[in-house]
Amino acid sequence: MVISSVVRGGLAWEAGVRVGDEVMATSATLGDKLWPKSTLDGVRSALSSRKITSSTFMVQLRRSGASACVSAPEVVEEFELQLTRPMGIEVNDDDVSGFVVVADLAEDAQSALKDAVKVGDRVVAVDSSLGNRMWPVSNVEGLVSACTSRLPGQPVRLKFERVVDVGEFSNGSGVDLSEGGGAAVEPALTGAIDGYRKLKEDTSSSSSAVAERGGGATATVGIQSVGSKTHRMLLSRCRDIMSQYMGRDDVKQSADASALVADRVLEALADASAPLDGRTLSMIMNAYLASKKPEGAIRAFEAAVGLAADGSSTALVQAEVAIEGKKNAGSRIPADVSALSLFSGTALLRAHALRGDYDAAARVLAAMEGRDDFASFDGAAAAAWPRGAGEDAWVTDSRCYNVVLAAAARAGTADAVRMAIDLFDKMSDSSDDASGNGPAKTAVSYNTMVGVFAQAGRLQDAYTIFYSMKQAGLKPDKYSYTALVKAAVKSGDVNEGRSLLSEMESEGIEADAHSYNTIIKGLCDRYQWFEAKELVTEMEWNGVAPDSLTYGMLMNGLLKSNKPGPCLTLFESACADPRTSARVQNVQIYTTAVTAASMLGDHARALGLVSRMIDAGVKPNLKTFTALMGGCLSSGKPKYALEVFDKIDDPDGYALTLGVKAYCEFGDFASATKILTEQKDGYHEMSGKEIMSSYNYVIQASLQRFRYGIAREAMSELLQSGYIPSKVTFRAIQDGLGLIPKKGQVRKAPLKTEMTEAKAKHDFLLFVLDSLEARRLPCSGSFYASILFEGSRIGGLRKKLSSLLAQARTESKREGEQLSSDIVECDSDEVCLGWEDLICNYAEYRDKLGIEIPLPSLHVRVGEKEIRNVLAAERSVTYGAREMKRSRSQRKGSR
Repeated sequence: MVISSVVRGGLAWEAGVRVGDEVMATSATLGDKLWPKSTLDGVRSALSSRKITSSTFMVQLRRSGASACVSAPEVVEEFELQLTRPMGIEVNDDDVSGFVVVADLAEDAQSALKDAVKVGDRVVAVDSSLGNRMWPVSNVEGLVSACTSRLPGQPVRLKFERVVDVGEFSNGSGVDLSEGGGAAVEPALTGAIDGYRKLKEDTSSSSSAVAERGGGATATVGIQSVGSKTHRMLLSRCRDIMSQYMGRDDVKQSADASALVADRVLEALADASAPLDGRTLSMIMNAYLASKKPEGAIRAFEAAVGLAADGSSTALVQAEVAIEGKKNAGSRIPADVSALSLFSGTALLRAHALRGDYDAAARVLAAMEGRDDFASFDGAAAAAWPRGAGEDAWVTDSRCYNVVLAAAARAGTADAVRMAIDLFDKMSDSSDDASGNGPAKTAVSYNTMVGVFAQAGRLQDAYTIFYSMKQAGLKPDKYSYTALVKAAVKSGDVNEGRSLLSEMESEGIEADAHSYNTIIKGLCDRYQWFEAKELVTEMEWNGVAPDSLTYGMLMNGLLKSNKPGPCLTLFESACADPRTSARVQNVQIYTTAVTAASMLGDHARALGLVSRMIDAGVKPNLKTFTALMGGCLSSGKPKYALEVFDKIDDPDGYALTLGVKAYCEFGDFASATKILTEQKDGYHEMSGKEIMSSYNYVIQASLQRFRYGIAREAMSELLQSGYIPSKVTFRAIQDGLGLIPKKGQVRKAPLKTEMTEAKAKHDFLLFVLDSLEARRLPCSGSFYASILFEGSRIGGLRKKLSSLLAQARTESKREGEQLSSDIVECDSDEVCLGWEDLICNYAEYRDKLGIEIPLPSLHVRVGEKEIRNVLAAERSVTYGAREMKRSRSQRKGSR
């Protein structure tokens, strides 16, 4: 057991306990004896029993290697050389340190000696002339005597020490982790970085194990930068910094803080050009995973290990995956496959699981097991990764398998379920069972498989796994039952889920909020809000406090049931109750409350809720602002909506859509169309559907304000951008022009004072037809009927033109022309006439229509529900139809 973190300034810190110390023994329950300890549970048990009988507790620690001197300003490197006389070394006694130090090297000294030994190195031991013992050297006289007593040609082995300055160390645990404060991580490592770089420069020319011969002697070099004490010191300090930061409350509460520390540590190691070991790499990867940033963990793995993080045999281009330093040009973290360990491999599996990439997770597991014959569902083959040798050898364990099972559960696809079943079947039923090739199944394995089937809605399969868990001698826990409850709810059997809760109670297993929330969510999704509220009451009666997720689901369930009023009542009652007020102080629940107020059209209350959440220290997010904008717009307060829109730094497509609506309601069409132009020309926050919807709104709002020029520009932009108007577009035009009468309302002919406006509306309708025909696009039957009815209502030339529209539709039906979105261009020898041009210059074209000049084309797509309305519109503008109606009236009168 190793100490992973120590609170600076605490009792343990003051007693000298440091990260990396090994726990060897603890106090016995009675007396002063120390009992050896090898597990964390053993230490906990000893602590619990000791505090009953005594107020003191002793812990025996062991400190070795770099851990013993993580705070020391110096590292002493040791190496040995085997030389023959003459050696070419000048040494002196150092009265200050008491060591024999190298004062100079002779010009004709062996080249290997010059590469390995530096002025200032200490000579600390010499081998005996007989045997392999090393005798300490205390002065120059003793060293010379030991060397000159050798037989001619007999080699001498000397032991040297080199002091590397690594500076004072402070882990920086008190530094504020802001974007700039996080950079204080590297100054804490500056001494170790400089010391390692200096050592690397000193040893770069002596990297081979056996150097060249000189003067008939052989010099063996024993110091290397990689794996040296200085290197281990640097990595140990990195881990100490990571441990100290990860233990801080502000880091635990921040989503990005741990990833920021990992970034800084990697940058520091890149500046030192120092490779990582498996322990340091896994700690860095876990820091990224704690921040929910699996991409950072994957990037660190590929840079440190040099293997493709997806487990494939793809060769990496180091220049593309390398992590480079910022201070020293050309410095980077060198890839070292020895950084691959069980822990770094498991962290990589967790990264893929967090991303939901079960295919990559399964391939990595196969690579960790050396199964290069494995092929995942996407067809990519796995590589065979090295698994160490000797004491460094490792094999995959149950946790590795459980992580891949969790990745499959997160994905939830049919392929993921099949892969999970195959992997689960490969595992052994117990540690003594060799029926499978993999490690033994654990309770987590069974629970995860229940979760896999729960996600797939396979309740019976989930029950099969549940009962097989019991048969294997493993007792189901609350996670087992909660997974089974989820399977029941997923399959639609909420009552079965409630029965499982009762079974948990009878088995003596305490259900938690998550167990209840699973059923509450199922009830809310089925709009059974009353039953959900009853379950919350039962939950409180059983001593399980509802959490923020409980209230969030209840409030969202009420919104889905179109009950914004009760939703706000529930929120306010939770805020007023001291027992629950803290559970609703989060951005999700406040946003739901703001949405409820917006649905009620109460913008003042929505604004008040936002002010309350800010006062409570809860920062509004994008959804909060969009909900507030919706409330302002539904209350007819576009100015307030625009003020909220201006506060959004990075609006998404929905926020931009609301911004367009707010600008239109405020009458600022230029700003609204600017947003749409930017989105279709380069920015891509808005989806095609959102852009189309916004254009429809601009057209409708501008027509309602009689801004026909703006409506024409918007319609032209919409068509030029390649969008095809839908029935919603035509409906927006009809609504904007007021062409859809209310039920029972009869539209009368316009008065003389209204005639100009009526003609302007009709002109816009004809413009839309011409724009559609230019691209051979049809209009809807309802839109076509509105044009005819409007022409009939205005009368005169407009009615005549409407009859020509009906004639053109008949001709287009007879010809059966194919529709396309291509722009239609007229031949140079014919007149290309449009409907708007025809109404403006009818006197000029009247005698030539149908003879020299063909009628403008027209295409209408009439739905089944529109046929009756279209026929009525065509009869209203056809002269023959009126004569037939008059004759029928006369016949009725004669009877």
